[in-house]
Amino acid sequence: MIHIACCSNEKLAPMFGVVVTSIGINVTSDGVMMYLLHNGLKDSTVKRLQKIADRYNVRLKFLEIDLEILKDCPTNTKLHYANVMTYARFLLPSMLPNLDKVIYLDCDLVVCKDLKSLWETNVNDIAVAMAPDLWYQDKGTLSRLGINNGKYLNAGVIVMNLDYWRENDIRNKLLSFIAEKGSKLTYLDQDALNAVLQDERRQLPVKYNVTPYYFHRNLDNYPEEMHEEIREARINPVVFHYLGPTKPWSLGCYLPGKELFIKYQKASGWRHFTIQKHALKRIVYSLFPIVKKKGWEDKTYIEGWNNFYSI
Repeated sequence: MIHIACCSNEKLAPMFGVVVTSIGINVTSDGVMMYLLHNGLKDSTVKRLQKIADRYNVRLKFLEIDLEILKDCPTNTKLHYANVMTYARFLLPSMLPNLDKVIYLDCDLVVCKDLKSLWETNVNDIAVAMAPDLWYQDKGTLSRLGINNGKYLNAGVIVMNLDYWRENDIRNKLLSFIAEKGSKLTYLDQDALNAVLQDERRQLPVKYNVTPYYFHRNLDNYPEEMHEEIREARINPVVFHYLGPTKPWSLGCYLPGKELFIKYQKASGWRHFTIQKHALKRIVYSLFPIVKKKGWEDKTYIEGWNNFYSI
C-alpha cells in the first residue's frame, strides 16, 4: 500500500480532485491510501471528493486539523499559496501516528506515472527526500538560509520519514525556526525545511518534481551536471508540478504541461474552477484574443514545448 498525504482548503479542493484523479489513473502497482488534511471543507465538497476517489479505487481519509498550533506562523499575501495551510504538512507525523512513512504532495500538480519507485525511496536514516528547486540555487538564497550542504530543495513533493520526525522532534524544530525568523523567510515552510534539515535530507531525481521552468530554452540557468537529467525528465515526468504564480487554471495560461492538467481535470469531472481574478487580463483577452499567446513564452520556452504533452 502506498500512502500519500495532501493539505487543502475549500479553495484548493478542485485541484486536489485532479491530484486524486491522476493518482488513480497512473498508480497501478499497489493500492493507494490518501489522507487529506483540511480545515473546514464543506460537506458537499467532501462528498464530491469521495466520489472521485471511489471512481478510481483510491482509498481516501479526511483529517480535519486545528490550526491553533500554527497561529503564530507568518503568511505572505504576495504569494497566493502562502496561507497558514502551507504549514499543515508539519502536522503529518502526529496526524498519522500509525505510519512510518508517507509521500506528501502539493495540490498544484499531477502524477504522470506510477509512484512505486518514489515510494521505495530509502529515507531510513533521514527526515525527508525532496527534488531540487533549480530556479533557486543562487548564492543569495543559499547564504540567506545558511545552506552549505547541497542544493535548495522544493517542498511540493516530499518522501517523509515520520518515525524520524517523531523521534527527533522535527515539527517543533521547524516551528521554532519559523517563529525566530518570521517575516525574513521568503518561501516560509520550504525555507524552514531546507535550513533546518539541510543535514537530514536526501535529493530526489528531477523527474519526481518537473516544473514548467525546466522547459526554458537556456539551460545555462541550471547546473551543467543536471542538463541531461532535465532533458530526460521533460520527456518522462513522474510528477509535473505547476510551480510559480501562474497555474494551468489561471486566465490566459500558456504553460508547458497545461495539457496534462486539462486531461486529468476533465477525467475528474470537476471542470469548473475558480479562475484567478485578473480584471485587466480578462478585458484585454476578450478584446484581443491573439494576445493570449504571449510573445515572451514563445521566446523563452524550447521549440515545440506546447506539443510535449498533446492530448
